[in-house]
Amino acid sequence: MNRTVFIVFVLPLLIGVIIRLMFLKWKRGYMISGVFVLISVIVWPSTKYLVDHGGDGTVMLWAWMTTMLTVGSLIVGGISLLIKKIDH
Repeated sequence: MNRTVFIVFVLPLLIGVIIRLMFLKWKRGYMISGVFVLISVIVWPSTKYLVDHGGDGTVMLWAWMTTMLTVGSLIVGGISLLIKKIDH
């Protein structure tokens, strides 16, 4: 795996997992995932104009990074919810 793939895909995924794990005991920990989703939704529309206006790919990298951050957070939240449902 090269450094770019690690920085763009793996590192944000791990950061999302770690941040969500830190707030796992908090009853409103799902709000962290919601904030990540909101950030991702805000960033993605800005990628529409990259080709038209000659923008560089930095915005697209940020969009992928926020998406991976969100995915990591949602995975931990989903597993946590599944464990809570099984226990009760």
